Amino acid sequence: MLLRRPRQRTVGGFVKCVRETISDGKFGARAPLSRSHRPDLFRQPASRNRGDRVRFLLAPVPVDLTDDALAAALADLDLRCLPLPEAPGAGEWRRPFPQDHISLHVVVSGDCLIDTPVPLWRHRLRTGEVLVVNRGVEGELRATGGDRRLPEVLSMRVQLDGQPGHPLVHSLPKIIRANPTGVPKSFGPALDTVVGELSIPLVGQTSVLARMGEVLFIQALRMHLGDLAWNDSGWFRALADPVLREHLHLAPDPAVSVSVLARAAHRSPRRLRARFLRAAGARSAAFLRDARIRRAATLLRDGEHDLAKIAALTGYGSRQALARAFRRRFGVSPTEYWRQAQSRPFPRAQAGASPRSPPGRRDPAEPE
Repeated sequence: MLLRRPRQRTVGGFVKCVRETISDGKFGARAPLSRSHRPDLFRQPASRNRGDRVRFLLAPVPVDLTDDALAAALADLDLRCLPLPEAPGAGEWRRPFPQDHISLHVVVSGDCLIDTPVPLWRHRLRTGEVLVVNRGVEGELRATGGDRRLPEVLSMRVQLDGQPGHPLVHSLPKIIRANPTGVPKSFGPALDTVVGELSIPLVGQTSVLARMGEVLFIQALRMHLGDLAWNDSGWFRALADPVLREHLHLAPDPAVSVSVLARAAHRSPRRLRARFLRAAGARSAAFLRDARIRRAATLLRDGEHDLAKIAALTGYGSRQALARAFRRRFGVSPTEYWRQAQSRPFPRAQAGASPRSPPGRRDPAEPE
């Protein structure tokens, strides 16, 4: 094993280099890492050949289904898909991308072209492929010039309106394309269900297509996780990290700190902070603080109006500390957010509310 020469040529410097090398289990930050020992740090950018792409979902770290961060995020965002009616028009077949919401397009039959200024390595969309377009992306789907048969495309509106400013929505790329040739294998049966529902109209067709649209959207997110490169950053990159993804569900817990996450991941706090910064693109303390204030927003949206109880569940010392953090994050007070979510007046404050926090006391949700 080769070690990088320490800065100071002393016995203490060499011992320190060796300790940092073996503290991470196999290799440390100063050692020349190998692909066989740390494959998660040597993911290469996705190439044009799908067979050469390295998918993070194939990492050897298993995922506990009871602690699924992606499922929790979609539940907070209240994922729903609504089929869009096909607007009749004369002339060449076109399907413009909506500007005010996320759209999902399923190619049932035929081929079409993606006409957009977003750089793509392939503009032809074939039968069985799914395209997810983020809001604000200009462009359209249009028929190919040499194909006489018009393509059949099912377009859906993807609603992620449960929580404003969620990192999943913020990190969502402009365009995601998915096809049944990749993982997971359940993509094909979901697509076959859509084709079967469109071939024979039956009662409840809209509801079935909406549920299948949600399934295909989640499958597209899974394939996006697999196509991420080692130098990408964001919420999806943290979810794809084999070390971080097992503990992201612990972030909203007020009893969890960076030290607790480091012990759960069998890493030192310094290394975990560096891994968070490299993968998520944000400091670990800010990541935890944002997760807790988003949990407070979820409780308010679900109808909870006891601000003292919400402050205790999210780790804030008082209602006043919760209100300050909530206003910094969402721009409105918790009571105003509750009124907007419930569409009714906020209940009057009850007697026996929790007092203010003592002056000078640090809130438990503040970073270490």
